This record gives sequence, structure tokens and C-alpha cells, in this order.
Amino acid sequence: MKTHPDESALLTRGGRPTLRDLLDRLEFSPTRGSITLNGARMLMSRATFGSDLRDQLVRRYSEHEAMVLMLRLGYLSGREDAEFILQSWPDLDPGDAFTAGTRLHMVTGTVRVETISNDFDFESDRFSGDFLWHDSVEASEYHRRHGRALQPVCWLQTGYAAGYASPFFRKLVLFKETSCSAMSHKACRVVGKTVDQWGRDDPFVQLFLNEVLPTSGDHVANARINPRRGADVIDLDDLIVGPVRQRLDLVLQGRVPALITGPAGAGRRAAARWLHKRRFRHGTFSITHAGSSDAGERLAALRKGGGQPYASDAFLAISGIENLSTDRQWALLDLITGASGQQPTIVAISDLDPNQLVTGAGLLPELAYALQVMPVTLPPLKARSADLSLLSRAILASTPALRDAPRPQLTDGACDRIARLDLPGNLPQLRSLLQRAVLLAEDPKCIDAQDIDAALALDPPRSAASTQSDIWDTLLPGFENGSLTLDSLNATLMQKAMAQSENNVAAAARLLGLTRPQLAYRLGQSRPARDL
Repeated sequence: MKTHPDESALLTRGGRPTLRDLLDRLEFSPTRGSITLNGARMLMSRATFGSDLRDQLVRRYSEHEAMVLMLRLGYLSGREDAEFILQSWPDLDPGDAFTAGTRLHMVTGTVRVETISNDFDFESDRFSGDFLWHDSVEASEYHRRHGRALQPVCWLQTGYAAGYASPFFRKLVLFKETSCSAMSHKACRVVGKTVDQWGRDDPFVQLFLNEVLPTSGDHVANARINPRRGADVIDLDDLIVGPVRQRLDLVLQGRVPALITGPAGAGRRAAARWLHKRRFRHGTFSITHAGSSDAGERLAALRKGGGQPYASDAFLAISGIENLSTDRQWALLDLITGASGQQPTIVAISDLDPNQLVTGAGLLPELAYALQVMPVTLPPLKARSADLSLLSRAILASTPALRDAPRPQLTDGACDRIARLDLPGNLPQLRSLLQRAVLLAEDPKCIDAQDIDAALALDPPRSAASTQSDIWDTLLPGFENGSLTLDSLNATLMQKAMAQSENNVAAAARLLGLTRPQLAYRLGQSRPARDL
């Protein structure tokens, strides 16, 4: 490997791995057609490749989308390099490992880094840095192709810096390019701070959080790099959505509305929250009911803002979607089918199955179908007996400690007992049962099958539903004395359902287990004929 004689002294400066360390582990095997750095495959390519990629992305999509993709690719590359350094030099001083990113960036021929200031403390998650990038390949190639830039263009490198620095802290670190040689400045200058220091309302921070960051794998990778993050923590929502995870992923990939159905307590709210966490890493999650004034206000705000598809509040989860008023249905449909193609994330939750929403729920047909691009139906717990052990452990891990004791552990016997339970109340019933078992257990640190049985013994008695036999016994005298006929019974049931639902045909149909057209037809048939 040739180096300029005047640069030899610079190769051993700084922390380890120095530039010399990196070069010593660089192996070029032309006969095998491979270049490796400490065993990791590398590539030698022309500097124009990145510019070709950038230009094609801009032409194919837009400058904004190209910037997002390049920032993301840079971020992923930087994060992988941080992991590579720590694995290749496991005994490194953390500070040396952190600053090695600048040297690794230099040895690949991307840029020459000059540090102006670099203040960091891993224990307090403090970081601020100021750097000059000389001879940036991104900036020089852009200037050569397009002339003077009007704004900074080192997207890959900016994303790389964030991806490399962030895993060393418990907070995301972002870099902004404040000057760029492509704009005819002497050098590119970048300033790095944590997200909290930049401020969550900063436009670039919002862009990075909501568009650039990869999906949930980001936190998993960070946990491998920085053990302080707690890689073994079980995400309860991840377990709850397990049976429908593939469909939820498709919803996110396609950025289509999500219709989430299933029995009460099966995890519909958790599924909506899971989508929010994957779509927006930060911000407050909430669900609004279709009949509330908040639903109208949220719809109006999103429509006024043109959808604001990348803002942290561009997420609308509505429960009881079948109860949405007609004017709000039209507003929601306009939001979903907006011509700009930049819709916010819409999540509709319903007690009804998808077919009922189309045929008899009172929803506009256009809206019902727009919500059902990728419907998601969560199964009840009785269909998930194999998952109950993991779900139970995750529920206990996510529940605040009871009795001022360490978090309890479930024995295998307790898990086997839970797997055989009938839990019509689904997740809320399971959570209540587990908390009661903890309170009743002699040893609250270890919950056994007998503790589960003790908790079951205190379950409130369920109200006995009338059986078909009971109903027949009640009606039989009326049929026998002629005061009741099938037609009069049907008419009475329909009248009572209409009264109960305040003459809302769709709601009355749901009470009777009919579709709206079916009930409307029967109501018409039950009216007495007019005298001619």
C-alpha cells in the first residue's frame, strides 16, 4: 500500500485503531477478486457511483425522496461500521472506538476529517461536535456535474455520521451540514448534537425521526453495540401483533390505511400502537372514538395541513369507525384519497368484521373499501394457546411491580395452567388474573400453578346467558294460547331494536345480527298495506 512520504507520520496519530492499524488489516487479493478489512468484504468503486445513484434517485422520484434514501443508506452504513469497529477491536477504549469513525471514513477515501471540537461523555449522554470535511467526494462530484449547489449536498456522509455516533449513546445523535464545498465554501462543516439538544421541533430532526430512521431493527442493533440499552427487554406489543405482523408490515410498506378488527381485548389497540411506533419513533400515541368531538377536530387539522404526512402527529387512530357521522366519513375519505399521494397514517378499529362494514354498518361504500386494502383481524386468545406463556411473561415484565417485590417469574407449571384456560376476556382478563396471582402468592417472586388456581377462584361469577331452551320455555305459553305468532315476534323484536337504537337502521341491524339491507327489507315487509 503506497502512502505519500509526507503523510507517514499522520498514520499513527489519534486513538486506536489508527490509520496505520486500519491499513495493516486491509487485504487485497486480486486473484480472488476480493478486498477485505479485518475480514469484512469491501469494494473499490469509482467516485462517480454515488453521484450516479443520487442523480437517478432524483430523476426517478424527487430530490426530497432522494435525500431521505441517501441519508438512510448513510445512517445504516455508519451504524454497521460502529459495530464492525467494536467487534474487530473488542478491548478498545470507548472514546477511541467512538472517534474511530472519522479515521474509518478517511481510509475509505470518502473525506478528510478535521476535528474542531468533540465533547462527549457516555455516562451522561452528552455530545457536541464540530468538524470540517475536506475533499468530500459527494461535494466534489456534485460540483463537477452540476456546478455550484444552492444547499449542502453531503447526504450520505451526514447520515453516516449519525449512524456511527448514535449507538454509543442512549440518545440519537444527528449532524447538520452548515456549509458545503459544493456551494463554493472552502470546506464542508458539520455540527453534531443529540436530538434533545437540537430540539424535537427542529425540521431536520422531524425529517430524520419520521422519514430517515429505519424500522424497529434500529433499536435492536443499537442494543448489540451498547449493552446498557437492555437488549433482552420483551416488547409486549410485538408479541401481541405476532399473528398479524406480516400484514401490519405490508400496511407500513404500502402506506395504506389499516383496518383492525377482532374481538374485544384481542389487542386491537396494541396493533394500532405498534403501527405508530414503527411509523413515528417519537410522539404521543392516542386513539379517538368516532363519535367524539376530538375526531372531528383531528380530521379538520389534518385536512387543513394537507395531511402533513411526515409530522409526528400525522397519525389518526379511530375506534368504532362504523359510528363515524356521514360528514366525517366524507372528510376521512378525502384525506385517504388525496391527490397529493402524501396521506397521513389512518388506523380504523371496529368491533365488526370487514364484511359487515361493507354490507350493513352504515359506512359509505367508498370509505369501507378504502379502509380494506389490507385488513387486519386479531385472533382471540383461545386461538393462541401456544403464545400464552410468552404473553404472560411479557405482561408481568411490563406491569409495575406489586407488593414492593422484584418482578415475579412464572414457573413452567403456571404457564401450562394458563395455556389450558378459557379466557373470553382475552388480554385484559389475562392481565387481571396475573396481577391477582401475584398478590395472592405466598412467594410473589415465583408464581406457580396453584397461585393461578387461587386467582381463578376469585374470578367474579359470569352472568348466565339465557340458553335456547330458556328462551323457548319463556315463549311457549304465548304460542300455545295463540297470543304470539312468529310474525308478531319478529315485528316486536324489530320494533324494540329500532327503539333501542333511536331509529338508526344500521345500529338496529347490528343488534339483531342482520345486515342493514336485510333489516330495511324486513321493516318494509312488516308495514301494513294501505287501503286502496
